[in-house]
Amino acid sequence: MNKKFLSAVLFGALMVSSTGTFVSCKDYDDDITNLQDQIDQQKTLSEKLAAVETSISNLQSAQTELGQQIANVQSAAEEAALKAQEAAIKAAKEDLEAAKSELKKAIEASASATEESIKKATEAINTELAKVQGQVETLMALNDKVTSLEAADVALAGSIAELDKKVAENAVAIGKMEAALAAQQTALEEFKTATGTDVAGIQEEIKKLQDALDNLSNTEDFSELASNVKALQDKVTSLSTEIQNINSELDMVWAAIAKGVTHVSLHAGGSIEASGSMIINDKPVVATQANVPLLSARALSTWTFGEDYTNAVSFVKGERTRLKATMVVRVSPVTASLDKKDIHFISTQLENGAPVDLVEKGLVEVVDVKPYDGEVLTRAVSSTGLWTVEVEVNKDYDETDFDKATTVVKNDIKDEAGDTGNQISTPSEKSVLFAVKVADSDNVSRAAVSEYALAFTKEEATPKDELDYFVWVDNKGYNVENLHNRFKYSEEDPTQEVAPKEYTWKSGVAATPVFEGALANTNEDTNDDRQTKCITNGVVAEPVVSSTEESFKIKLSDDILASATHFYVELDKKRALSSDDSEIRTWNLYEPNIIGINEVYEVKSHGPEVTIGFKINDINDVIGFRVYAVNSNGTLVDPDGRAFYVRVGAVADVISAETTIIGDANFTGTVTNMLKNQSAKVDVAQAMKDRFAKEDADKTFNDLVLKTDKVYKKTDGTAYSTNAFYVYFEVEGEDELIKLDDFKTQIGDNLTDLAKIKSIVTTRNENIQITDYVDDQVYNGTVSITNKNGIAISTLNVSMKKVVPTTLPAGTKWNPAQLQSDGKTYKCYVLPNVWGVTNATTATMKITDMFDIDEKISDANQYAFYFTTNDPKVNRKVAGYADANLLTLTKADNEFKMIDDVTPYDAYVTYNYGKVSSKTPTLDIVIDNQKENWKAIYCNIHGASYSFDWTKNDKLETVTGFDEKWMAKEGNSIAEQAAKVTYGVDFHFYISESKSIYMDTAIYGTSAYHAIYNGWLANYKYGLEIVKEKCSFETSDNPGKPSRYFKIVWSNNRPTSLEALDFNSNPTGNVAAVLKITVKDNFGNERVIEMDMTIVPNI
Repeated sequence: MNKKFLSAVLFGALMVSSTGTFVSCKDYDDDITNLQDQIDQQKTLSEKLAAVETSISNLQSAQTELGQQIANVQSAAEEAALKAQEAAIKAAKEDLEAAKSELKKAIEASASATEESIKKATEAINTELAKVQGQVETLMALNDKVTSLEAADVALAGSIAELDKKVAENAVAIGKMEAALAAQQTALEEFKTATGTDVAGIQEEIKKLQDALDNLSNTEDFSELASNVKALQDKVTSLSTEIQNINSELDMVWAAIAKGVTHVSLHAGGSIEASGSMIINDKPVVATQANVPLLSARALSTWTFGEDYTNAVSFVKGERTRLKATMVVRVSPVTASLDKKDIHFISTQLENGAPVDLVEKGLVEVVDVKPYDGEVLTRAVSSTGLWTVEVEVNKDYDETDFDKATTVVKNDIKDEAGDTGNQISTPSEKSVLFAVKVADSDNVSRAAVSEYALAFTKEEATPKDELDYFVWVDNKGYNVENLHNRFKYSEEDPTQEVAPKEYTWKSGVAATPVFEGALANTNEDTNDDRQTKCITNGVVAEPVVSSTEESFKIKLSDDILASATHFYVELDKKRALSSDDSEIRTWNLYEPNIIGINEVYEVKSHGPEVTIGFKINDINDVIGFRVYAVNSNGTLVDPDGRAFYVRVGAVADVISAETTIIGDANFTGTVTNMLKNQSAKVDVAQAMKDRFAKEDADKTFNDLVLKTDKVYKKTDGTAYSTNAFYVYFEVEGEDELIKLDDFKTQIGDNLTDLAKIKSIVTTRNENIQITDYVDDQVYNGTVSITNKNGIAISTLNVSMKKVVPTTLPAGTKWNPAQLQSDGKTYKCYVLPNVWGVTNATTATMKITDMFDIDEKISDANQYAFYFTTNDPKVNRKVAGYADANLLTLTKADNEFKMIDDVTPYDAYVTYNYGKVSSKTPTLDIVIDNQKENWKAIYCNIHGASYSFDWTKNDKLETVTGFDEKWMAKEGNSIAEQAAKVTYGVDFHFYISESKSIYMDTAIYGTSAYHAIYNGWLANYKYGLEIVKEKCSFETSDNPGKPSRYFKIVWSNNRPTSLEALDFNSNPTGNVAAVLKITVKDNFGNERVIEMDMTIVPNI
């Protein structure tokens, strides 16, 4: 509830109850001043009126009227004042009732209010303005204050009301009197002016009125009135102060309700049955109770773990280490706040009639309380209301008292029937269960208690005697078992076995490791030889980590966490074995710049992992690390720790290329052939530039060394001795791929030369049978760029995966020349085997003209092309891709009718990859593209794509007698001549003033397919023949019949000119005409060529 609003309502109500026209005591002062001024003015008016006493005579009727007006004014003022006061009191009462209602609603809405507190609060509000159940002592004091304030309010309201009434009466009376006297003066002056008469009787009456006015002003002592108002102001100020005090105490009551804990539970995830119900030491506990170890096992010796490092841990023989533990509690309401001083741990065991409280007994200390920032275990509850409580045994604890409070010793046993036996067994211990109690430190009677589910125990786990951990690089984890160590020697010189021995415990952990002599409690660890792990070409190949501040992580295994309490990481300096001490000197330089080493980490507070990083980012080196861990009893998990090695490189040091080869068994025998079964190119141009372009110009590399996974023979299971694949580079400025082995000699050995590499390609090894490559298996390889010492200074990770083909080889497609817009349909322009209508027996088209393939990566002989003929059940097959291989349609099979420029027929391609699959090594893999729905339309070169028109001048230049200038004149072109055939005159086409040509020379054919087929109809060499008997000249006035005006003149089956036939019916206007020439093509198809002409009148 907004308690400031209540304060405003109370104050406002008191003001309004006094008067509806003022809001502060300052207004009383203003009203009194104004009233005194009015009286003073009236006295001045009285002196002026005395000067006219001899001039006024008869005002008896006016006097009577004035008396009646005064009486009326007084009655109205009193009534108005009473009504105003009544309205103000009613308004104040309503405001106070509203405030009461608001407070009641707020208390009822509070999530922490109980039914009893709401009832008590309601009763207190109704009787004492606004009281809420809280701390009993505070509320009783507040009750007294509110009662006294209520009484003061009633008295104050009465005083204000009385004062208001008097002031209102005086102000109204004086104001009316002033107005009346002013009117009377004006009337007397007017009367005097009008009559000039000085009426003595009136003077006496006015004197009486003046005396009455004087008496009226003296009935109230204005100085006393001012004093009363001042007292009223003081009371209002006092009341405001008291109201502010109420606000403060209401704030306290509100905090007690809203921030107080009414419910607490250990089941952070919801119900007790919920998976991961409790969270103890940041781990879910699926049980109705949870062990909370607070004391370690007893130390077996006195020593310091990580003595020279940060956060070293000391152990004292026979003593236990205090362990910290955390638990998550869920409280209600969600607005509640926790303080560590309010948290206790109580058991069901009683001591002196009260539950045992570990905190009050000084055995357990709450170290910290903070909002829980982890993940909620179930969907039942949100993270709101969850708190992490951290505890530990008090530093001055007494172990006997701790045992007495946390365990119960049971001596009785039960027989099979369940009855208690009489014999005494070996005493057994049982943990006492504790609950979390949240008690308000300011009000011990208010407390919330959780489930009894906590057993505070001592760590008695069996100590671990073998160290196990993982190294994580990005999202890849390596178990230490699989990582390189220098078990015998340095990678630099394998001939010198100088590495110190590795040890393991002889028979479980001991207080202190003894490595030599009769008392030795360790053995040489011959089982931890990881010398050859992660080694490629004699150098550490992985893990490859970046020289960044978050390079990789080391994490103890879960099994180790059962007993290990602390761990640290250091450099494996004893195995820095270079002959000239250069390695140990380098590691010493690295050491202060390596993050995460030389510091002891507590497992429970820090977690079981540490991030290792580097403050310098240009490291290219192999570095060894050794991990140590200690059990809770102070014994080492491994007597001399356990080491691993990584290769540290710059951030951009490792470049990867993942390639895929679609297996093709057609290529065997030679490296060159293998290039035809190459992978797709993998772009590495930018990565190579970023890594090598900025290297010093004179900085060189020694070699490029490829090492790949092995391929195993299916026949006997033995491995091929060669690499699984070859690596090629596409290099700037080079037309051909450069093999890795040839890079130095053909390109160069400067590191900057490597920046020229654009892409990486892999091929199969020609010595490996293709079916021995496992289908879809990835064969990994590493290209090590080495220095003169054979140490890799950078790495290319290259992989090759052989897949069984499912599509045609890349680049197999229709030739784009005649491919239609749908991308599937192709127009096949078939050609006759011989030119001439009667001689052609077949129609063919080269496969190489119809299709494209990439012969660099496929075998042309393994292709087959299929076409549907006019018999849909028979497919025409063309085997192999070569110029000599033709699609053929035959006249004998009536296939010429398919050459219609319209009808689409099915077509598809197959490719035989040979025996490719490791799963079916004896079967050929043949792939087709029938599902792509390719279509072929068989086209005649003289079909729809071939058109005819009148021959243009530039096509006649080679004709004997051609006169270019004459032909250029208007009306002389062939088309213009055809448009003016004169009636009654034989018609010839002219190419000069006197030289004519045959009509078939005036007709020119154009092929949209190929220009070589363009030419005059005359003497056409590509097989068009004129069918004389089907040619005609027709006019529009007699369509479909020979013209009555002209006929075609022939010479050797060639149309030469038009002969005039009619001379007596000269037309009055132009007559449209058409020259129809029927031709037959190579495949026997006839076509009518229609050439427009015009007959003009002969005038």
